[in-house]
Amino acid sequence: MALGFNFKSLPKCGAYARSSGKPCQRPAMANGRCYHHGGAMVTKHGRYTKQAKEKRKKVREAIIELRRAQKEMEGII
Repeated sequence: MALGFNFKSLPKCGAYARSSGKPCQRPAMANGRCYHHGGAMVTKHGRYTKQAKEKRKKVREAIIELRRAQKEMEGII
C-alpha cells in the first residue's frame, strides 16, 4: 500500500564514511545532515544547566573546605 510519499526523492545526508568512503544515504534534515550526522536537535540536559554547574561548584568548594578542616584536626590530635 503506497502512502503517496517517495522517500527516495528526499535529499540525502551525504556525510562520508571513513571506512568505505561512501556517502550516507539517510534522508537529510533542514541542515543537510541526517540525525546521525548532526541533524538532531541539540538540547541541554540537566548536567550542563547553569543551576547544575553552580551546584557542582558549591559541592567542590565544600569538599575542599572539609579536607582542609580534616587536615587541621589531624594536626591537633
